Amino acid sequence: MKEEARYQMARRVSWNTMIGNILLTAVKAGVGVISGSSALLADALHSGSDIATTIVVLYSMRISTLPPDPEHPYGHGRAESIGAKVLSVILVLVGLSMGTSSIRQLWAGTYAVPGRLALWAILLSVVVKEGMYRYTVAVGKKINSTALVADALHHRSDAFSSVAAFLGVIGARLGYPVFDPLAAAVVAVFIIKMGIEVFRSSLDELMDAQVHENLQAEIRKHATTIPGVEHVDEVRIRQYGPHYVIDMKVSVDKQLTVWEGHHIAAQLKGTLRDSLPSVGDVLVHINPYPDQHDLTD
Repeated sequence: MKEEARYQMARRVSWNTMIGNILLTAVKAGVGVISGSSALLADALHSGSDIATTIVVLYSMRISTLPPDPEHPYGHGRAESIGAKVLSVILVLVGLSMGTSSIRQLWAGTYAVPGRLALWAILLSVVVKEGMYRYTVAVGKKINSTALVADALHHRSDAFSSVAAFLGVIGARLGYPVFDPLAAAVVAVFIIKMGIEVFRSSLDELMDAQVHENLQAEIRKHATTIPGVEHVDEVRIRQYGPHYVIDMKVSVDKQLTVWEGHHIAAQLKGTLRDSLPSVGDVLVHINPYPDQHDLTD
């Protein structure tokens, strides 16, 4: 998939969910004030943070479409990982702010019994946010976007937090008003947990963590089909946005000429790029076979 087409798909998803979040935030904040529900107000703040994170996703994906240049020879694909990391920080800060507010309310003992309208607003939020999650994660996986999948997880965390808020309002209306600020605190924990998970995932990508076992197996399988490849010595994978850069070592007959070895490497590179759309570039190092010293270099 071309970078511009990929960006346009992500842009369409982001704008749709952003408009939905603006409307949802307005509804939840308004009903939260009218009904006096701290859990619903906390949930509204969570939805509001979705607007900011979607802007981060759009900006990072726009940068990722820029072509390679002398300062960035591998391209700008990792802007998406950086965007996911910024998103994770926003999530944690929002969660901490919400948690602090809830603890202060619990400490002061200032509880309110939310009105029935709060229940309908929360149910609307659960349905809408779960729909946003499914929509966003489907497109994120299709275009292999770390940032978009992270944004989808943010929508799912909002749906979970709405469920917690719903239970808090129900508890308060049944005669236990402390449940409302407790639910807000639970919402905060959900958000912080999601932020930490997104941070860890984006950190693995930035640190070139070798977690692509299935892709490694595919690369090795394709490499063994190339005439002249006697042994696949090593495969390393680095992710740059939606694409993977492959560094690999293969052994060929030590009696081959330099040109013949180069031809085998070119065939291998072409086969991998044609067979595996997610592979952006391949660097092949040729070792002599069966020199055991070179097999372990």
